Amino acid sequence: MSDASPHGMLCHSTMLLRNASSFLIWIRRFGVRAGLLVVATCALTMQNHAWAENESSERTQLAIGYSLLYQEADGIPKLKWLLAFKEKSSEMSHLVKELLGFYGRLTDRMQTLSKQFPAVRLDEHTMPDIEAEERKELGSDQAKDFAPVVGKSGVDFEREALLMFYDALNEQRHLVGVMMKKETEPALREFLAQTKAQLDDRYSKVGSLLNRKYFTHR
Repeated sequence: MSDASPHGMLCHSTMLLRNASSFLIWIRRFGVRAGLLVVATCALTMQNHAWAENESSERTQLAIGYSLLYQEADGIPKLKWLLAFKEKSSEMSHLVKELLGFYGRLTDRMQTLSKQFPAVRLDEHTMPDIEAEERKELGSDQAKDFAPVVGKSGVDFEREALLMFYDALNEQRHLVGVMMKKETEPALREFLAQTKAQLDDRYSKVGSLLNRKYFTHR
């Protein structure tokens, strides 16, 4: 097996130089086309090596994307116990139930895909530790706003909860859109296309409800 690394190519070049006379005799015997074939093969090897490195980098980024999407989808349904203790309008209750169900199904689907496609990683380290700590602090503050007794209530609570979903959906639909451009596996690309359509639909629903009932229009 040939070594396409820079070190391997250097060793190969050194060997050719050491055997320059034999190489020139070989060129004369088989003609100029043979020499051009050697040059073309070397160029193709270098191109394939660069492509493999790029493909590996793209796959690494996709693995982080899948992990980030899964971790967020898996975490949102855990808010159910906080939301359950708050009085909500029937319209909001219906939408929140739909959203929690959607994220639950998305989590299950991604777990299934991870068993079928090794490229779908769900446990990648998705962000620097300091950013993870920041998000943890933000999550703690948000949990206080949703607390059953001391947290926000009424319209303030409903607006806060819907804005949380709205921001999450917006971030996730753009994440999936970027992943679609990088994904080369047809089945996974189809999954991402379906997921983006579902995220777009729910993003639109939450935005519509916010504009209709919770934002003041003058």
